[in-house]
Order: sequence, then C-alpha cells, then structure tokens
Amino acid sequence: MPKRRKERPTPKRVKPDEVLSGGGPVTLARTGRILHSHADWRPGEFEKMQATLAERYPQVVAEIDAVVAEIAQLVSVLSPEKLLHRAWWQVITGQLGVTSEAELGFDDGIAMRMIDYIQSVIAAVPRAADQRGDLTDNDWGALHDKVERLFSAMLLEYHICASAHARAADPKLDPAFEEFKFHAQTYWCSVRGTRYQVHQPAYLRDMFLPFSDVLKELFGLTAEEFISEIEKIWRSLSFGLGEAMEAFDKFKNDVLDAADEKVRTGQASPEHDERDVVANVVEERGWQARQESALGRMLGFDLFDVQKVTTLPQRLLDAMTWSPGEETDFFSPGQFRGWPLRVWPIFKRPFILLNGRYYCFDLYGLFDNLYRVMERIVNRLKPEYREAWNLTQKQLSEALPFKYLRSVLAGATEFRSVFYRTNAGPGIEWCEADGLLAYDDHLFVVEVKAGAFTSTPPSTDFPAYVASLKNLVLKPASQGRRFVEYLSSAEIVPIFDDEHRQIGTLRRADYRHITICAVSVDPFTEMAAQVQHLRKIGVDVGPDPVWALSVDDLRAYADVFDNPLVFLHYVEQRMQAFRSDIVQSDDEFDHLGLYVKHNHYATHAKELRGDSEARITFHGYRSEIDRFFSSRMAEESVPAPIRQKMPRRLFEVVDRLARTTAPGRAEVASYLLDLDGKWRELVAQAIDEELGRQPSTGRPKPMSSHGGVPLTVFCWTAGCVNRDPGIALKHTRTVLLLHDDPRRLLLEIVYSAGGALQDVAWQWVKESNIPGNRSRPPLRAQDDGSREGGRRRWSAASQAAVRNASA
Repeated sequence: MPKRRKERPTPKRVKPDEVLSGGGPVTLARTGRILHSHADWRPGEFEKMQATLAERYPQVVAEIDAVVAEIAQLVSVLSPEKLLHRAWWQVITGQLGVTSEAELGFDDGIAMRMIDYIQSVIAAVPRAADQRGDLTDNDWGALHDKVERLFSAMLLEYHICASAHARAADPKLDPAFEEFKFHAQTYWCSVRGTRYQVHQPAYLRDMFLPFSDVLKELFGLTAEEFISEIEKIWRSLSFGLGEAMEAFDKFKNDVLDAADEKVRTGQASPEHDERDVVANVVEERGWQARQESALGRMLGFDLFDVQKVTTLPQRLLDAMTWSPGEETDFFSPGQFRGWPLRVWPIFKRPFILLNGRYYCFDLYGLFDNLYRVMERIVNRLKPEYREAWNLTQKQLSEALPFKYLRSVLAGATEFRSVFYRTNAGPGIEWCEADGLLAYDDHLFVVEVKAGAFTSTPPSTDFPAYVASLKNLVLKPASQGRRFVEYLSSAEIVPIFDDEHRQIGTLRRADYRHITICAVSVDPFTEMAAQVQHLRKIGVDVGPDPVWALSVDDLRAYADVFDNPLVFLHYVEQRMQAFRSDIVQSDDEFDHLGLYVKHNHYATHAKELRGDSEARITFHGYRSEIDRFFSSRMAEESVPAPIRQKMPRRLFEVVDRLARTTAPGRAEVASYLLDLDGKWRELVAQAIDEELGRQPSTGRPKPMSSHGGVPLTVFCWTAGCVNRDPGIALKHTRTVLLLHDDPRRLLLEIVYSAGGALQDVAWQWVKESNIPGNRSRPPLRAQDDGSREGGRRRWSAASQAAVRNASA
C-alpha cells in the first residue's frame, strides 16, 4: 500500500505550459508557478556579448544619471503634496481586489516608487524658485515615465553591464559573487514590506513596550501611548479610505434627509437652491466639523496628516520628519548620486513636512524602518542610553522567538540561556546557547542575533553587507552546531545556568530531529530563504541544515499553523530543502507554499528537473498565505486554512495525536504525513470501508502497506468490535516477519458507533522485540531464498518464527 513520495523510482516528466525563446541561447520554460531557465552558448558567443555589454556600461551610467537629474528638476517645481497624494491614490486603486503579491507586476512596483522614491527626492532636492501650482496630467505622466525609465534601466540593463564591466577589469571575478550582489541590490531597491500588515500592531508591542521609560523621558509619552499613536497611522493608511467613504455616505444621507424634512415641514421652499438648503442644514445642525472631516479624508490630505491622525509630540515629529531639501546625502556628489542604490531618505525619516503639515504617505516606509529609526533618535538625544538600549534589545530579541515557538508548540519544554562545558583548546571552556525548546522528539537549538543588519547599501559597501550576513547567519549557525556537537559527545550531557549551576541533563537519543534556528530581529527574508546557497559568497553554514529566519517570520508561522505536529513535519521538510541545490526561492513563505502543495517539495524539485541542468525558480507559492493574511486584515477570527490536501479520516488521526502528550506522537504523525496524496486517499478509503463492514462482520479486518512505509492499521468500532490490542500486535508481528521489515508501525484507531474518532493508539513493532524470535540464517539462493510467482518461500527457521509470532 502507501509509499513515501521520496521513494518514487522514476522522475515524472511534466510538459511546460509555455516556452519562451527569442532565438538566442537563453530559453525559459514555465510550468505553472515554476520557471526553468537554461542557457546554451555557442563557442565564443558569451564572451562576445560580455565585451559588448562592458563597452556599453559608461553610456548606461550616463543615461541613468541624466534621468535622475530630470526627475529631480521636475520634482523641484511640482507640488509635493499633490504628487504624493496622487501617487497614493494610484497605488490604492491599482491594488483593489489584490490579495496576493504574485498578482502584482512591474507597473505596480513603479506605482510604489512614485511614493517612496519621490518622497525621498522631495526630501533631498531643494525647491525651485518657480513653483507650478497645479499638477497636470502631462506633468504626472512625464514624471511617471522618467521614474519607470530609471527603474527599468537600473534593475536590469545597468546590473548586466556593470557585471560585464567588472568581469572585464578582473577576469577572475567570481560569477556567483556577482550574481548575489545583483540580487542584493535588486532587493534593496524594490522589496518593501518586511512583515504582513496584519502583524504591525503585534510588532509594535513586541519591539517598543520595553522602552517605555526612555520614551516617557524624551517625548512625554509611554510606550503604550506611542504604540497607540503609531497604530492610528497604520489604521488610517490601511482602513482610512473605506472608513472615510462610509462616513461620507452617512453624512450625505443625513444631510439629504434633513433637507427633505425642511422642505416637507415648510421650513424651506422647493424652489430654493438645493445647495443653499444643504448649507443651511449643515450650519443649523452644527455639522461643519463633520463635513470638513468627511471631505478632508475623502478628497484632501487628512488621511496622511500625522497631526490630525495622532497626538504625537512635536519633538518626536521633528525627529521623524524631513523638510523638502533638508536631507543632504542622497544627492551629494559621487557615484550613484540620487540613484535608488543609495540610502533613501525615507529609510531614515518616514515623515515629510509640507506647507507646515507633517505627512505620512508610505506605510512600508514607516514600519519597515521604524525600530531602527527610533533607536537612532533615542541614542542621538540621549547618547548615554545606548548601552541600556542594546541590553534591552538583546533581552527582547532572545525572548521573542520562544514566545512564537511556544504559540505553535504549546507545552514545550524550554531552557533559556543554556551554558555547557566543552574541551576546546588546552582546557575546559564554558559556552552558551541562547536557548533550547523541546517538543516530543524535536529539539530546537535557538541562537538569536539582535544586532542591526547593515544600513549600508550593497552597491557602495558590499563587504559590509556580506559581513552582516555572516554575523546574522554564520555566527549563530556555528554556535548552534557547537551545541549539537556537545549534545552528541556523550550519552547524557549536563546543562547549566548563567551561574554554572546544573539545571538538567539531555540525551541525544531522545531527539529524532534537531533544528538549529538562527533568528534575527532585523528581517532579511530574501537572503534567509536561500541561506544554503550563501556558501557561494563565503557565508558557509556547513552541510547541516540551519533555519535562518526573522522574528517576523516566526510571528507569521504562529498564526498559520494550528497543529504542532504538522508544524514539526513542515520543519523536517524545510530542513530537507536546505540540503537541496535545486530549491531556490527568495521568500521564506514560498517554502511553506511549496510544502502545502507538494509535501516533500525538495524531492518534487529534483523530480521536476530530472537530468536537466536548468535552473528552477519557484514563484508565487506563497499566494495562499498572502490571501489568508489579507483575509485576517478584514476579519481577525478567520481560521488558518493553510494545510495540505488531506482526507478527513487521516486529518482526524493527526489532529488526535496532536491533542495527546504521549511520547513519540510526532514521529507517528510524520510517518502518516509522509504519504503522498494518492495513498492518503487509499488509506482513508480503507478506513471508511472497514467502518462500514464492522457492524455486519463483527470482527476487524486489518489493512497493511508494504514497501516504503510498513504500516498496519486496525479499526475498532464501539458496540461492534471490542478493541483487542493482543490480536493487533500478533497480527502485526506476523506481517513484519513475512515481509522482512526491520520495524512496522501498528496504528489502532477507535471509533464510536456513529463513526466519530475516539482514540488513537500505536506502537512500533520490531523483529528484535518479538518473544522467541531468533535471528534468521541467510536465505539459500537455490530454493528458500528464491521467488516464484511473486511469493517468497521461507526457510524452516523463518516459518517457526512466524508460528511463534502468531501463537
């Protein structure tokens, strides 16, 4: 019966949905959400193309410099508030009905750049003497076209030519290093949104509650008050337009009803101008403020006016805000002047001051950088607080991963700040692991890095970028591996607290699966999702799997998984993907989407590529996760539907296992979840058929699988067949011996008379544990070991063992 997907003997050939080739050496083939790319260069063709690109490099740079200058000049004369207002509306209208990032294209990215990049230009370029009062369609169109030209050239042609130019200057240049640099610069310029929007309030509470005292001292508001005010901006930019439309419709209907009432009661003549009657109603009812608010949010700037939305203190507003032309670094002389490859002003201060009003148009610009913005502000205003900030940051960063892991793995055993002794060097050395979390037979070794990911762009200081990756990934991975080596150094090892007092012992044999987690406060999701490929640039975490992820990722996982055993199975598959050279994704949640769709997705990728050397890119697999969190924005109680396709009968068993505390439940659940879709259906169907038979037969008919997954299932129905564990065990032992299984899972499922699952019991049956059974002699090739008609003939010793097992 069931076989594991990973044991499928031959690759499945899948015909592409679409093949793209311009007649050149590069071919792209799309199969669903999977893109295959393959290059087949004729001799000398690649070198010729590289020479052409290297020669074009100076011209590309000059063209980008020119378009940046044109953008700056045009922005300096156009109304900044009208520019940003129109840009925001373009983004909002373009995303109506969009629930997944995969639905967005290049044009949507340019729409976002009309907010964040243009606000950065406004902050960095002084206003021109002559200002244009109106923002015409021609002005908007001209600016939009220039921004599109800039990002089109910079995100593709510039990088291709720059790489060719660098290779011409240094023929030994590592192509893998150049490719990674290209990806890093692309992410820098175009990736926004480090967490799902629904998690912004939780992010604020996680990151700022510990800093209440210093916020109160510097700005006169507690952390709770600060969080509340920032949440108002989040709500205004997320829900404000819909709320404004509802308020406007309510106001309009109330005014019209009141105007009709005046006409009906003779207080106004039907011949009166309707506008005069409406104006009188507004004045008589004292609705001027209501009218102003409704119109201001619908048609004006009130949704973005920080002082109308919040009561943030002036000192904090000034520290978080640029005036036009105030920022001096972005357009300072030198390489990449005004290019998106520099540090954008909006990364440093999210607000903009226009005509005496403080505005926030970009939600991502605010939340992606808020924690580091506040850190810089606090440390600038109170330099002596820097050490306290760093200590608090370290404490909260070490606590948050356990908060969210416990949310998924309720009841897990936790050790924080674990010390242990190793014989490193000439003597004994005390080492520390940030924490351990054990759930059944899984152990998570958690190493946390609270340090900031470099704020230096990869274009100007790529070594610093690589150094940040080493600090946030390589260092914690090495620390985690060191603890695993210690755990394996003896049958039982002691662990200690920070005062070197023993707090417990651990046995390596107790853990079927160990996961090293390298967790960071700063998100670097694009890099973390492909950490196994970073060895190409010197960030080699070693052959053992390391799960590099951020606190934001864990926060999302805590919402997505409602069954701890399914989560553990996903972790097992996630770590298998670490070992794959084929699985490449630039988003952590594409891994989850791949798991939901393909289960053993690393094996699926291997089968998909077959003998080809084509590169495979998985895109859009996180769409279901995106849609779930989009629904959560509208309704917090939306249940998590993120689970694989699984028959109800099988899901019930896994769910029941999750509600027990019996040791070994995770391995049993994993064993069942390893079944692919076809065999899941067959097992569930067999259970249904057995439950249908038992009322008439009055006896159990066990089912057994053979081959990759030795499994025997007994169903017991209350009132029809009383459970008899002895019969189940004897039968399973017999099946095990007949099929030469080293071990076999016996699964007993108890149902009520109405077919409701009541209990699940299991045990692993091993040949070595069968009473009276001795090791069998080798089978003789001529007779006892031969096969005829697909049946195996046994020696006398084997037949005796079967009789003993069945007795």
